[in-house]
Amino acid sequence: MKKALLLPLLLLPMLTWAQTSDSVSQAKLDSIDAKMQLMKLKEISISAPKPVYSMTGEVVNYNVENDETVAGLTAWDAIRNAPSVQIDLEGNLSMRGSDHVDVWLNGRPTGMNGPTLKAFFESMPAEALTRVEVIKNPSAKYMVAEGHHILNIVTSARLRTSELWLLGLSGNTRPYYSPWFSYVRNTDRLKFSFHLAGSRSHFINDGSGGYTLTSGDDTTSQRTYRSHSDGSSYFGNNNINIDYKIDSVTDFNLMSWNMLQGRYNDRYGYRYEQWDYLPDTAHYRYLDTSDSRYYSVNGFTNFDIKRRLPGRKGHNITLGGTWNYLFSAHHNESQRLISLAEGNPAALLLEPYDRTNDNHYNRNTVDLSLRYNRPLGPHDELSIRLGGRPYGNSHRDRNIRLADMTPGAGTHPDTLRNYVSDYHTRSLYASLSLRHEWERTTLGADLHASHDWLRIDNRGLFPDDTLFRFVALEPSFSLTHRTPSMHYFRFNYSYSLSTPSGGDLTVSRIYGDDSYSVGNRHLGNAATHKASLSWNRYFEKIGNVSIEAYANSTSGGIESITASTPAADPFLGRVITYSMPFNIASSYKVGADANFTYRPAAWARLSLNASLFQQGYHVEGELWQERFSWTLYARLWAKVAKLVNLDANVNYGTPTLGLYTTRERNVTVDLGVSATLLDGRLSLRASVSDLFDSNRYLETVSAPTVAATESNHSVSRFITFGLTWRIGKLDLEYQAHGGAAGQ
Repeated sequence: MKKALLLPLLLLPMLTWAQTSDSVSQAKLDSIDAKMQLMKLKEISISAPKPVYSMTGEVVNYNVENDETVAGLTAWDAIRNAPSVQIDLEGNLSMRGSDHVDVWLNGRPTGMNGPTLKAFFESMPAEALTRVEVIKNPSAKYMVAEGHHILNIVTSARLRTSELWLLGLSGNTRPYYSPWFSYVRNTDRLKFSFHLAGSRSHFINDGSGGYTLTSGDDTTSQRTYRSHSDGSSYFGNNNINIDYKIDSVTDFNLMSWNMLQGRYNDRYGYRYEQWDYLPDTAHYRYLDTSDSRYYSVNGFTNFDIKRRLPGRKGHNITLGGTWNYLFSAHHNESQRLISLAEGNPAALLLEPYDRTNDNHYNRNTVDLSLRYNRPLGPHDELSIRLGGRPYGNSHRDRNIRLADMTPGAGTHPDTLRNYVSDYHTRSLYASLSLRHEWERTTLGADLHASHDWLRIDNRGLFPDDTLFRFVALEPSFSLTHRTPSMHYFRFNYSYSLSTPSGGDLTVSRIYGDDSYSVGNRHLGNAATHKASLSWNRYFEKIGNVSIEAYANSTSGGIESITASTPAADPFLGRVITYSMPFNIASSYKVGADANFTYRPAAWARLSLNASLFQQGYHVEGELWQERFSWTLYARLWAKVAKLVNLDANVNYGTPTLGLYTTRERNVTVDLGVSATLLDGRLSLRASVSDLFDSNRYLETVSAPTVAATESNHSVSRFITFGLTWRIGKLDLEYQAHGGAAGQ
């Protein structure tokens, strides 16, 4: 185009030399000028506007720098506009219905989440971003955990040594209040974040229900009840993330999350009325009350050493390890008072009691993994994963002591219900993944093999000492296709096996007050097939539309069946309920999810989600149980005057089906408002959860020998407030960065 413009300029002196100024008419000059202007106009007309959305291989880009409507907004507002990303009222991110979203900044993990992540990006102007990269199914070159998605924030500014101190306070009218503190430091080599939070709350629950036990055509027992509970709880957690660039090819990442929670002054009251017909007729009215204390400490520490092999482009290796732990203790003091006992005195074995109950549970697991990725060619990639669990143990013990009704006699142990159990686990696994890329199509295949060991060591009235082994081979593959016009197609298929747990397999009976549970020694693996086909389309001025159809089926499903004993239980002296798992259930779920996101500008977004699905369960020798259900979900976010955020969520669904159960749902509405003031230093928010206080559920059970209904209501309408104060700033030096797609 420049050459075309230059030619008339070079010819212009020649035309002037060949003719005198008198012979050059004004019309000729006007003609030449018009042609030059026309050529300039043609040059302007062929230049296309830069796209707001684009695709680069497996990456969907939201090009913030090309979006004129982000002017004056924050980087957090821009992140809300990334396709397929959902953010709730609390600032938690999800993608494709999963909360396993790793947030990166300029190609490196931030390690931040929740309020720290929100406050960090609210401190940054949207103009500092070049684009937001959405990587739904990252390949092995990104070196992230399997099943995780990536949201990479690419800035046009280099973050020099920067520090942020964040102080926050949140609470609600339940009542609940929670102070928290975060510290974030960024340098060229180190990303460090620390979060500490605590809370105290109070809760109230009311419920009612009942059941009928049958044996053949006879009714053996009936019960109705009403319940009320309230209590106070406390919570505290800390989160430490360290991402250190050791050298140009080696990164070290450490993440540690730890939590302390507990309850105190927990008071429960259950009023029952019960009729027993076998082996003798009896009628009871009684009240169970309890006062309990509970605490638990749990968390995990994970490390990764990631190294890109020098001189071998695309080759990388990751060594990782994770320690998970949980320690809990529960102390309960309970009483049973009987106000009515009618019938044959010999049958009245439902006795009053006064007892203490102490439960302890400890779990520790250590997992190690090694992952190696290497290109087989310019369009092929091989990934090998090896790992296992060298140590895993779950320990549980229960000690119940009954008060002797004889004055001064003290207490004695409840030998029927006391027990000690240990479940020891070890495992080895290996995975092989292949990935091939054409120009716009990617094929991935994965084969996962595992060998698990489980040893049961239970002591008590029903001891069990058994070793089990499980072997599984699980294939999966995916196919994606992208078009120049921003269509995105994906097909997934996977086959997986679910192994029974120690509680599923043990022959040890765990007795409660009026029932018991026991495992099944003959259980095998349950097999599940999953297939899905999805389509996404990204529009410049609308947003995006997606539809996903899926079909899941399970054979030999492990389901716990509740039934009544065929005769009087030898330890309780009457017909009671018991539960046992079986490989008898086949199930399927077929449906479609649709999402439409309307985005008129960067300061407004409306998401509509609809799900239609058919569920079915089948137990050997019985007819299929089937039900069609649907859900609707709407989320609106808008920013008014570039200052105030408005949020609204509406959720509704029809009853859903489970094995022998149907559960009803109600409409819920959540509203929220927030604002960032004082040049980004102060953030305020307020919200109303469950505006119509509809957090109620009704569950109906229709098993062969048990018919039951249960309803529950938790006080769920409350007002939440929060504030965040920021100290420090992000030191930005404007200079373009590369993104994850270019790694």
